[in-house]
Amino acid sequence: MIKQKIKWTNKSNLILERAGSLNRYNDWLLSNFSLYLKGRLLEIGAGLGGLSRSLPQENLYLADLNSDYVNYLKNEFNAKVLLLDIEKNISDKYSNYFDAILSSNVFEHIKNDQQAINNSYRMLKRGGHFLLFVPACPEIYGSLDTDMGHFRRYTLREVMEKAQIAGFKIITAKYANMPGYLTWWGRGVLLGNLIKKAGKSPLDNFFGRIFDILITPLLYLEKYVSPPFGQSIVLIAQKP
Repeated sequence: MIKQKIKWTNKSNLILERAGSLNRYNDWLLSNFSLYLKGRLLEIGAGLGGLSRSLPQENLYLADLNSDYVNYLKNEFNAKVLLLDIEKNISDKYSNYFDAILSSNVFEHIKNDQQAINNSYRMLKRGGHFLLFVPACPEIYGSLDTDMGHFRRYTLREVMEKAQIAGFKIITAKYANMPGYLTWWGRGVLLGNLIKKAGKSPLDNFFGRIFDILITPLLYLEKYVSPPFGQSIVLIAQKP
């Protein structure tokens, strides 16, 4: 029996489509990394290109291990598109190749995420930056995480330790999206089973858009006061 390395579910495509439509949220997410989105930039797990459209298009590389997504990206973007499994051996062609690597909500799907981080280190030039956005706080792991195929939600210490094991120097590591922590817990843990039985997918879409419009603008305040917890973790690390 082949062990599953990438945890993905039948609902993941729908969730990916919804996430790509949250324009304000995606702009906020990228604002956490804006200083480092330059040079030869690789996005790992680009999916349907929800974030890719807002990235600098010059010298942009998009990667995914799903061949259907890769074909879609090739049709939608002028970027260089790679069929890439970041958990496997990386071609020597891409060793010390990129100025920055960005990945948003991908590494939680990877069983051996340490190997994926190690490979990201290898692909970066000296002085290059690893820009990681992942789900935080294992205590709010719930039905949404199961639907999305998450192996884990991270603690801040766990993310930092894995980056340091790979050889990275930590520049920034912080929790982000404190309001999202509360809504994720409420939807995924408190109401998860009830909503799943009722099949309220359209309701999820509605609340996602409300969050995007009303709550996302408030998240920019976290640049001035870092929250003690949050739905996600922002990591910025550098290859010495």
